[in-house]
Parts: sequence; structure tokens; C-alpha cells
Amino acid sequence: MRPLLDALLPDLTAPAAAWLDAQAERVGRPRTGTGHALTFCASPPDDQPYESRIAGSGCVSTRDHNWHDTFNALVWLTFPLTKAAMNQCHAGHLLHAADRAGTRGPVRDALTQFDEDGLVLVSDDCSLLDAIRHHRWREAMFERRGALEAARLFVIGHALLDKARAPHVGLCARAYLVSSRQLGAVAADVSAARVDAWLARQIDEGSWPRSPRDLQPLPVLGLPGMTADNTCAAYFDDTRQFRPAPRGRAAP
Repeated sequence: MRPLLDALLPDLTAPAAAWLDAQAERVGRPRTGTGHALTFCASPPDDQPYESRIAGSGCVSTRDHNWHDTFNALVWLTFPLTKAAMNQCHAGHLLHAADRAGTRGPVRDALTQFDEDGLVLVSDDCSLLDAIRHHRWREAMFERRGALEAARLFVIGHALLDKARAPHVGLCARAYLVSSRQLGAVAADVSAARVDAWLARQIDEGSWPRSPRDLQPLPVLGLPGMTADNTCAAYFDDTRQFRPAPRGRAAP
């Protein structure tokens, strides 16, 4: 994603859909799960659901000069297999009567949260992952800061990227916590392409996600570099952001 973001920096304004579509052409257009070449285009005059339109034609409705839609396009170009797998899952569920009636179900709820605010955190340190799962925020984000800095974060959520332009107190990601052993490499060697293929395979197989409980809340302002305030241990005592784990809920 960095080369695409660097291309935007001289202007610092969200581009038109045509610019994003040109980037798709330049890098090689991703394919949907149904085999359609991806295009970024203005919303067509039909009443198709957003995900069904992508699955049926490859058209991703994209507003001109809109950061939310820009980041969605950039995620498509960075994690094409994962986005295609998520779209295929959504489109398949939409064929069922319950989804047409407005009932998403736990899998689509989880995918929607991940698509909007998700990230993958890959770490060699299982103790760090355990601390995050159990909301031991001071331990995870201050005492184990070195391990957190060594972890790899892959942001999938386009809304999260948009919000991170002006982060606010309480900004929270929905994180998939992954031990580097699951990917067969140390965290430093894990690439976006490797994560993309691994995630897509799980979504296609239906092994992940099964519900929103498969995602962990991760307070964004606690991450190294997000604010100078988080270099102090007392910062993590603020329960507006660093909330304790709900009682009676076991971490997955």
C-alpha cells in the first residue's frame, strides 16, 4: 500500500475514482471470486446490493475525492485475495432469504467489522497476544512495548485507515491476533502477500471468522508512535480507551 499512498502525498486530497482505476490497471487488475476484473467506478443506476454488484460485475462503487472509498480501493489493491474472499462470502449469504430480509448472521457481522476496522497483528510473542486477548493493556502496550514494536500490523479496515487520519480518544481496531508460527515465519519476514493468501484461504474454507468474537478490540492510540502520551504507564489507566475484559467472557 505504501507506493500507492506515496503517489497521493504530493496532493494530499482524495483522488477521483478514475485515478484509482488507473492504479488497478497499472498493478494488474485483481479478480473477484467469480472471476470478474475489478473496476473502481461511480455508483451505477441500479438497486443491486453493494457486495452483489462486485461479485456480479467487478464494479466497486467509488465516490470521487472521498477518503473512505479511496482507502477501500487501496486495500483491494494490497489484499486482493482477502477482499475477493470476503466479497464472495457476503454475496453467497445474500442469496439466502434471511440475508435479504436484513439478517446478516454472525459470519457476515464479523466480516463487516473486519472490512471496516480490521487489522491483522502478527507476533512472535504469544504472551503479548495473550495479554491483548485478556485486556491487560498496560502489560501488552507498555510493559511489552518492545514485542509490540516488533510485531507486524496489516491494516485491512478502510474505515480504520480513514479514522486514523485524525485519531481520537477511543479509536479502536478489530484485530485478528496471529502467532507468527501460524504463518510459518518470524514476524519480521511476514509479507502482506503472505497474509493475504493465508486470510483468503481461511475465509474461503469457512474456518474464520465464525463470529465477531473472533476479533479482539485493540485501542489504536495505545500503539507505539500514535501519541507521545502512550510512553507513560499511567496512560493505560484510562478506562475510556483501555477497557477491562467483559466479565464472564472467555477470550477465544
